[in-house]
Amino acid sequence: MTQGPWKKLLISVMILLVASIIFSGSLWYQLRVINQQLDDTKVQLNDIKAQLDSVKPEMELKAEQEQMLSDYTSLREQINLRLGFREDGQRFIIPDAPEISAKVQEITEGYSEDPKEFWGDYGRLFRWILKNIEYSSDSPTPILPESIGGTLEWRGDFWRTPVETIRDGTGDCEDLSTLLASMLLNYNQRRFTVWVMGIQTFGPTPKAHVAVAIPIENHQLTIFDPTGRYYTPFTTIGGIGTQEVTLAIADWTTHLKDEMPGAQVYVIFSEDIYQEFSNTQEFIDWVYQS
Repeated sequence: MTQGPWKKLLISVMILLVASIIFSGSLWYQLRVINQQLDDTKVQLNDIKAQLDSVKPEMELKAEQEQMLSDYTSLREQINLRLGFREDGQRFIIPDAPEISAKVQEITEGYSEDPKEFWGDYGRLFRWILKNIEYSSDSPTPILPESIGGTLEWRGDFWRTPVETIRDGTGDCEDLSTLLASMLLNYNQRRFTVWVMGIQTFGPTPKAHVAVAIPIENHQLTIFDPTGRYYTPFTTIGGIGTQEVTLAIADWTTHLKDEMPGAQVYVIFSEDIYQEFSNTQEFIDWVYQS
């Protein structure tokens, strides 16, 4: 009878021991599974890192290529701007540049509403350019292709800004014309329209030339051509004048007939307008319809 409690206690201890062994075995198994999963995850992370390490140089190379193309595009725009392609010419009319304002003030002492003084100041600005800016032909200028591997071309025009023309004291027809247009617009405080107008010849050796044109009411026109040393005269008393647009163009192109026989108006532009024409008559019709 005295061995009953001890026997029960022994059985309980054995049950607890077996349970502990079973629990420990289960825990060990779970830990082993977890460690295996951690090992697998570590391998996967290493694989991912290796892949990222291999992709990173490719991404860096692609970024460098994109930056190079962006830099080339910017360089191309800066260089080709100097060729005055189409609307690019408008960007060379800069009435608000401090250097332009200072020079206009120096020459004219500012805008005048008196018609005689007004036209006198226009003439003074024109004559200042004739006296102080020497004509010079441009050397060939490169045209950078759209793609880096494209073919380099050359053109015989290089456009200076009006500020550069004043600074250098030299320029050709587009340089002197955009300078005068900028000066006139600065002087008249944009009250009156000022165009840069281009003419061109056709044939095996075409030529182009630009000057300044000032449209006036009733289809009148005044032309200032600094490099041609020409201005529209009054037909009877001389001096700077205006003429009906057809006569004004005819008088100017007659003045240039030896250098540019058969020249036709092909473009006018200013700060806020750019218009092309196939010939002079189309330009005249456009003036009458405007």
